[in-house]
Amino acid sequence: MEKPKMKNSNSRHRVLLIEDDKLDQIAFTRFVEKENLPYDCTVADSVAQAKELLSSMQFDVVLSDYSLGDGTALDILDIVGQTPVIVITGTGAEDVAVNTWRKGAYDYLTKDLDRNYLKALPITVDNAIRYARTAQQAHLLSAAVMSTSECVYITDMEDKIIFVNTAFCKTYGYTAEEVIGKNSNILWMAKPHNNYTRSVFRTSIGTGESKIGFYHQRKDASVFPVSISRSIVRDEKQNSMAVVAVVRDISELLRVENRIKTLNQRLQEQVRVPI
Repeated sequence: MEKPKMKNSNSRHRVLLIEDDKLDQIAFTRFVEKENLPYDCTVADSVAQAKELLSSMQFDVVLSDYSLGDGTALDILDIVGQTPVIVITGTGAEDVAVNTWRKGAYDYLTKDLDRNYLKALPITVDNAIRYARTAQQAHLLSAAVMSTSECVYITDMEDKIIFVNTAFCKTYGYTAEEVIGKNSNILWMAKPHNNYTRSVFRTSIGTGESKIGFYHQRKDASVFPVSISRSIVRDEKQNSMAVVAVVRDISELLRVENRIKTLNQRLQEQVRVPI
C-alpha cells in the first residue's frame, strides 16, 4: 500500500484508490504522474485497508474497483459518508456498475483491457468533487436557514411554496408537508378582522423611519402583523427561479408602538389642560 502524501495546495485533490490488482494500481499511479494530475494519491488493496484509511483520513474522492478480494464497492459505499465514490468495473459488468450507482455511487468507469478508461478519469474526478462541494454548500445553507429564528419560505415563480424552515412551521402552525406546493396566498389575511388589522399598514418603531407591514394568518386563522423582506433568486443567465421571503412577527413591536402613541396622546392632553 502506498503511503499517503501530504496535501500541499488547496488546488490538489486527495484521492483514495481501492484496487486489488497490482498492475491496475501501477497503471493508475503512472497515469497520474504522466498527466501531472493534481492528486495526492493513497492506494488500498482491500476493503479492510480502505476502511482503516477512511476512519483516519479525509478524501475528496474515492475510486473503487467493484470486485475486491474481501468485498465489493458496496461495502465502501456504506462507510464513505458524503465523499463521492466512482466505481470501476470490468468490461461487460456495466449492469453491476449501474446498480452500484443506484446505491449511491457518483459515477462509474468501465475498465477495458487497454486501460483507456483512465483518459476519462480527470473529468470524472473533477465533476465528482465539484458536485460534492456544491452539495455540501447547499447542505450548510439549508441548515443555516432551517436554524434561523426568522421565518423563511421560498416560492417558485408561480407563487407555489417550495420550502419552509423550522421557524416558519412553529410560527404559522403548519407542517412543511401541509404547505409545500400550496399557493402562498394561504398565508395572507383574507379580509380585515377589525379596524386594527388592516391588510397593509405603516410602522415606525425604533428607527424613526416609516416601514410597510402586513397581516398574515396562521393555520388556525389567527392573524398577526409581519414585516417581509423578499428577494428573487436568479440562475446564471439571470432568469428568475424563485422568491425568498423572510418574515418577522412584529406583534410586540406594534404593542410598544401603540403604548408610545398612547403616552404621547396623554402628554399632549396634559399640555393642553390650563393651569
